[in-house]
Amino acid sequence: MKKAPLLSLALSAAAATSYGSGFSLFQGDTTGCADAAGSIAKGGRAGDLYYNPATMSAVTGTVVQAGVFITRPHLKIEGTDPYTGTRHRAAGKKEWFEIPHFYLTSQVADDLWVGLGLFSRMGLGDQFPDGWFGRYNSTKVDIATFDVAPTLAWRATDWLTIGAGLTLQYFDITLEQDVDAAGIAGMRPYNAPSPASPLDVHQNIHGYDDLAVGWDVGVMIDPVERLHLGLAYHSKVEVRAKGHARYDVPAPVQAAYPAFFRDTKIKGGIDEPDYWMGAVVYDFTDRLSLGVNVTRSGWSSWDELVIEQENAFLPGHGTLRSVKDWDDVWRFSVGGSCKLDDEWTLLASFTWDDSPINRKHADYLVPADTREIYALGLSWERGRWAIDGMYFFEKINDCSFDGRPAEGVFDGKYTGGFSHAFALSASYRF
Repeated sequence: MKKAPLLSLALSAAAATSYGSGFSLFQGDTTGCADAAGSIAKGGRAGDLYYNPATMSAVTGTVVQAGVFITRPHLKIEGTDPYTGTRHRAAGKKEWFEIPHFYLTSQVADDLWVGLGLFSRMGLGDQFPDGWFGRYNSTKVDIATFDVAPTLAWRATDWLTIGAGLTLQYFDITLEQDVDAAGIAGMRPYNAPSPASPLDVHQNIHGYDDLAVGWDVGVMIDPVERLHLGLAYHSKVEVRAKGHARYDVPAPVQAAYPAFFRDTKIKGGIDEPDYWMGAVVYDFTDRLSLGVNVTRSGWSSWDELVIEQENAFLPGHGTLRSVKDWDDVWRFSVGGSCKLDDEWTLLASFTWDDSPINRKHADYLVPADTREIYALGLSWERGRWAIDGMYFFEKINDCSFDGRPAEGVFDGKYTGGFSHAFALSASYRF
């Protein structure tokens, strides 16, 4: 399928190791990365509509905001060969990923705002070296979305604003892995991690959904002076993808089994989770605000990954099925902002983000566990301009799991996971 250049850029930039539960992305705005509670309950930037559409009422005039979030993840995987007892170690490819965003908000009446957001709410990416021990489960994964969000906000009273909008999403997924043709033929133990077999067949599955639709609602409440409350709901998005599966088949395998491993059309689906986001912020002084944020991600929507093939790559394998059985999870953060003077504001937060992965079905597709995120941000504002910067360090906790050699997963653990991330955005008020 041919993509427009802008869409291709957005998709390639969005495909990064995710920095939220599962492969959710919560990095839609620079100040939101540094202080999520403030972005949900108070607003102040056009990009806060990513978290709560009602926050547009805190932005006067017409504002354009553009920015990018960049990160470099690192994670090691260990596994034990069930046939020899050999301990293997590997790590994904180290590279920087970029996730851009763009927002436009405009106050069209005293009590009415309209907005538009371009961003990515889901993303996942990893690639492992050729011949690595988990190649029969995954060698590469890219999951990317490009989301367009038209939004409205209405200030019902001096203390209540209601917001709502749509999310129009393009979804793109690539899954690659090797198939142990020699093991299938009984020439060696099936899915043996080592040595690498010259008869391995490489499988590349690519799927896309031209238009998946979700919706968002939110409220922002100031019940008493200095107290701010925010609550937002982002609906589940049902992705129904179509595409193709292609196979790179070694000559001996092709000669012996010419009817196997044929390129074919595929279809499948993923139900992305819904989210509840709530926050409370209190202004202790005119310069100091502190708040808490709680987010629930409904990942129990993903019970399995099913890919149906028009032509089976092996007899009896017309449907590729991988059980996930993920759980609903919670994300907690505490943070705040401190105005240093009329132009500069310091932001900081700590976030604990649980993992939805069921360890009974853990695999190398999403190699991660519970995360701890330490963020620091700095904002500058003068006249019509505002510039926001942010840095965070993310620690991914170690996670052990039992192997399933038939699926190419072996007894082992994820270990030594961390990432450094930066974000920068600029806003201009017309």
